[in-house]
Parts: sequence; structure tokens; C-alpha cells
Amino acid sequence: MSSIKELMKKRILVDMIQSVQPPGKWKIIVVDPKSIKILNTACRMHDILEENVTLVEDLTRKRQPYPTKEAIYFISPVDACVDRFLADFEKGKAMYAAAHVFFVAGLPDHLFEKIKTSAASAYVKTLKEMNVDFIAYEPQVFTFEQPLSLFPLYNPQAAGHQAGEITSIAQRIISVLSTLGDYPYIRYYSPQGTQNTVASKLAHRVQQELDDLCRLDPDFPPPSPYKRSVLVIVDRALDMVSPLVHEFTYQAMMNDLLVLEGGKYIYKTEGGASTDASAAQVTSASLDENDPIWMLIRHWHYADAVEYIRSTFNKFLTENRAAATAMEKEGGDASAKGIDSLKQMKDTLSSLPQFQEMKSKFSVHINICQECKTMFERRQLDMVAAVEQDLATGESVDGRAIKFANVMMDMVPALDSDNVSPTDKLRLLMLYIITQHGIEDDERRRLLGYAKLSVEDSQAITNLSLVGVRLSKSKEKSKEDKDRGRYTYHLHNRQKKRKGETYDLSRWSPVLKTVLQDQIRNQLDSTIFPWITEPPPEDLAPPPPPPPTNATKTPREKALALIPPDPSHPTSLRTTRASWATPRKKASDDTQPDTIQQSQQQTQQQVSSSELRKNGPRIILFSLGGLTFSELRATYEVIKELQRDVIIGTTHIYNPVQLVEILKDLGNATPSSEIVKGLAASTELLSSASASVGRGDADNGMSRSSTSVSLARDGKEKGIRGMFSGKKKDKAG
Repeated sequence: MSSIKELMKKRILVDMIQSVQPPGKWKIIVVDPKSIKILNTACRMHDILEENVTLVEDLTRKRQPYPTKEAIYFISPVDACVDRFLADFEKGKAMYAAAHVFFVAGLPDHLFEKIKTSAASAYVKTLKEMNVDFIAYEPQVFTFEQPLSLFPLYNPQAAGHQAGEITSIAQRIISVLSTLGDYPYIRYYSPQGTQNTVASKLAHRVQQELDDLCRLDPDFPPPSPYKRSVLVIVDRALDMVSPLVHEFTYQAMMNDLLVLEGGKYIYKTEGGASTDASAAQVTSASLDENDPIWMLIRHWHYADAVEYIRSTFNKFLTENRAAATAMEKEGGDASAKGIDSLKQMKDTLSSLPQFQEMKSKFSVHINICQECKTMFERRQLDMVAAVEQDLATGESVDGRAIKFANVMMDMVPALDSDNVSPTDKLRLLMLYIITQHGIEDDERRRLLGYAKLSVEDSQAITNLSLVGVRLSKSKEKSKEDKDRGRYTYHLHNRQKKRKGETYDLSRWSPVLKTVLQDQIRNQLDSTIFPWITEPPPEDLAPPPPPPPTNATKTPREKALALIPPDPSHPTSLRTTRASWATPRKKASDDTQPDTIQQSQQQTQQQVSSSELRKNGPRIILFSLGGLTFSELRATYEVIKELQRDVIIGTTHIYNPVQLVEILKDLGNATPSSEIVKGLAASTELLSSASASVGRGDADNGMSRSSTSVSLARDGKEKGIRGMFSGKKKDKAG
């Protein structure tokens, strides 16, 4: 059994493209805007063209006829796409010799009849429903890319559209389950024990759709040697803290602080040592499974990622005399102490045009690290995040329960600072209200005055009530905590075992991680997460835990395991230590990947899904109303920690800025055109790379920086790790 991304690739390449073998060998694929996204996230164009495909064309555009070639139509089952398909074969002017039509999802009866009675029916050789109506975002992650689903789900003014939205989402979940071959037991989040929550409504609708699928297809589900899976459905109301807290792991930090163009990172590269601005080239980078460095460090803390990049880059210079010589000729310093600055590394790459492979591996990540560092300091996120962590966890860095009166005093400098962006101030205020279970109206007005926020910004706070957040103080606080049980914010976080080295500004752990851990351990509270049909105990009882991963590994396998370079550095990002400046092992240690090739091998050493399923039933968690990058990271940590197959899905994956913008608009009957346009751009996977890279931060128009970023540890510079010391102060270090 493969990951969900590999299963999607198989469905497209094998079950669709390879199933069509025309007499003339060559074939054409016709796609629509939705199906091309599915295609692009599952396969590379190289994979498709290797299957005797000569062209991939857009159904919505004017195309040249190829009357001697057969075409594969991979399209959505909607009127507009079906009408365009039929137009290709009307009035005897056939666009292609034959049509093999594969629909993304189930075809409505009226459209089937429309095709059946049309002139195109004489050319149709294949008509099939693929049930692949989702985006395989990562190996264990899927999304529907429905960023506006929060409006019909949570806005009372759009209540008439809620049932239709839930039905649409349920049908897309069926596509996922059909691809996985799973008929799971279903449970859902309902803290007050009612069936009126959106998670409850979706869970019952999915069960109904599953039962219908079983009636229509007697071969579903296919036989399996594994225990029946479990589908857990939650909604965004489970945890409104995680979408607002600044997360400083690499993937999450990048998506929070930097502006991406069409899902790609856009940056400038220099062709050589020339300082001429015209020599710079705009480059786009897709961060995915094809980038071994990305796959290795995406869930590491930013400071650890920078240390890995710096030490590996220095190792390359040390071991490659030609590179060191070339750098010296360009006026660089190839001394034994190596490179201590991201800016130095960037300049060094410019002086090594002959080492293109190395440049392509490192340049994108050096630029990302440099930009993140600049934004962190410019926006005084050390001060902001220190308060956020105290609010979210309910504890200070030394593990003592905080006094909220003191936290408010710590908030004021951040709210009053001109360097802290309005969005960061707004996130801080929302966290304060959420974790306090509401505040007095006078207090809210006073804090808004400190922050100097606009009426539009304050509307985002008001709209928190639509997703279950209490805005005003109430005597029912204890009842709310009781309803949520151990999944109350502060209680959930204090129950976490804290071990190993980590960072003061990364003490918060998403509630979703606790839910996954409890489900795997059969400890998930059935009063808060009731079953639709409760499984027998033997279907959930896991076998004895597997032996420690390292116990049966050879030294080489240990060196290539997908772990940070230091074995004592866990994936958990929590600690009770007030000081966390303990350095990891150096790049020269035997557990550190020696080359990029070894880094790539690390990503291929993961235990297969089929092996993990032997340890217990697969867990599929679906979050209605969005997921965050911190929750994606937490899911992979659970898989590694508990050695179980976990797949996580959602309506959309948001960065914090996107969610805040939606909250500003959520009280309106329909989203504004600005929201629709902005979210459409963020989800457009095919958009061409923009030539404009001078946008930097989304909040205040900051340009991208070329500031030197020091990594030195000579006492004069606090270094990357010192950025996250959590000290509350008015200035960024």
C-alpha cells in the first residue's frame, strides 16, 4: 500500500492513461482548470509524456483539430465541461478520432443522458468515473482547495447553503475513500453531545454516501488484510489557537512570513559576482518531493534548518577544492572557519556558476532562510511570539502557570509598537480573547486602542463568535472547559510530556496532535467524539508495540534514517527548560547526511504504509474548515512517534494571514471580491511565475531584503538560535 499521493499517481497513469492504447500509439490529453490541478499534484509532466502523450491541452481554450489522434478527456462532471466536450464533435466536425472520457467525480444522470443522445456518443470509446476529486497535497495529506467553505459552514446569513456545501464535501470525501479502498468506522467532534455541529452533519452525510456507494458497487470495499480504518471528522472550532500562533518550523514559518506566487517561491538569483542589478534573474521554485533538502528539513525548527544548510554548505566547500579555489578567485573567503552568514553563502553561490547542481540545491533555501530572518526581526516577532506562547500554553517558559494580568502588561509593548504589523497585533488580540474565554467589553476597546487597529480589523475579532469563540466574560467558562474535556487549550498542552531540547517560542502543540495520539491509543473520549457505529474492541486494539526503530538498524541505516542529525534532538518541539541554546551535533558527525544524495535517500527510508497498517487500523482525520501547516507537521510527528498510518485531509490549507482575512469578512452574506481574488491566486497551481519579487511581507509592503544575516557564535552576535530565546523586550535582537 502506498501513500495517498502515490495512489493518485497510479490512478492517473495506470488506470487512466495506460488504459488507453490507440492503434496509432500517440494520444492527446484534454483537461479543465480543476482536473489539471489534480494532474499536476499527482504527476510530473515528464511522467505523462512518457506514456505516448503528445499534448496536454486546455478544454476551455481554442485548440487545433487532430482528426487522426485519439484523445483522453480528463474533465469535471459539470454542465460547462460536458458542453465543451460535446462541442468538439458536433455537426460532423470531429476534433479527434475518438474520445476516452474520464470524469473526476460521479457523473449526474442528466449529463449522462445528454452525452448519450449527442452526436459525440458515436466517438466515445470510454466513459468512466475516476473518483479522484481531491488534491493529493503531500504523501499523507489531501485537500479540496475550498477556501471559501467557511462562509456557508459558519455564517448564519449563508445558512441556506450549508446543507449543499456539506453534501459536496461529503461526496469528495467519498472520492478519497474510494481511492484508498476504505470503508471506515466514523466518529466526529461534538463537545456538547449534540448532532447539530457541522462536524456531526458531515459525518452522518459521509456515512449515507458510503452506504450508497456500497449498494451501487458490490465490490466496494475491496478485500483487505488490515483492520478497518477509522475516520475522525473535526471542524475548525476544535482549535482556533493553532491558526493564529506564529510557528517557527521551516515550512510553517515560510508560508506565514513570505509571499508565494501561485504556490511557488519566487526569488532573485545572480548570474555571477557582478553587482549589476540587471544580471539578476527571477527564479521560481516548487518545494516538493523532488527537493531532497526540503523533504529533510521542512518540519525542523527554523534554527535547526539554518544550521543544517550552513554546515552542509561549509562541508561542500571544505571537500571541494575546485569550489574553494573559484570562490577565492572571485574575492571570497574560503578559510577553514567556513561561511557564517546567509548573505555570504548567497554571494558565494554567485561566484560558483560552474557548480550548477549545488547552486540549484542550496540557493532557494538560503534565500528562504535569509528572508525569514529579516521578517522575524523587522516585525519584532521575538516579542510577539513570547506573549503568544504564554497565552496559548497558559504557562511561562519555566513551566509556571501564568497570571493573565501580567500577560496583558507584556502585550502592551507589542500592541503599541509601530514595527509590529496590524495583522500580528490582531492575531495577538484574538489569542488573548480565545484563551481567556472572552474579555470585558471595556477591556477589548482599550486593547484595540493600544493596537490602533481599523474597524475592519476589529470585525475579525467580532466574527470569532461564528466559529464558537466566546467574546465576553461568562460564568459558563468552567462548563465550556468540561465540554471540551482534555482538549481544552491549556489542559491539553500541560498533559504533553516534555522532553529533549527545543525552543521557548515553540512550546505550543496543536490540539489535533492530541486527538490523533488519543485515537491511536484508544483513549479518545467518546462523549466528545461519538461514533456513528461503534466498532467492536478487537477492531481497535493495537498489537504489542514494535521494537525501537534503531534496535534492528545497521549503522548505515541509522545514518540514513529520516531524523535530525543529532539523535538526541527529538521531533517534539517542547521543553521545560528556560534555556534552549544547546547546540546540535556538527555536520561532520556520523549521523549527519554527508551529501545531498544521502539526504535524498533519507526521504526514501520511511516505513511503507502497508507496514504501518500492520500496527493497527489506519486513521483518517478530516478537518472541516481548514488546516494549518503546524497541524500538518504534527501529523507527521505522530506517524513517526507511534508508527501508525495516518492520513489527514481538509477543505483548505491556510496560512495565518489568509485565515485572518477571511475572518474579517466572515460576517458578510458573501465573501468580498478581494477575498475571492486573493484566495484564487493562492490556490492557482498553474499560474506563471510573476516577474515581481519586490513585495516581501504581505502586511506592510516590505521589500525583500539582502541584509546580512549572521550565524556567528562569537558572543557579539546572538545568532540564529538566539532569535528564539523568548525574552520579552521592545526591540528585536
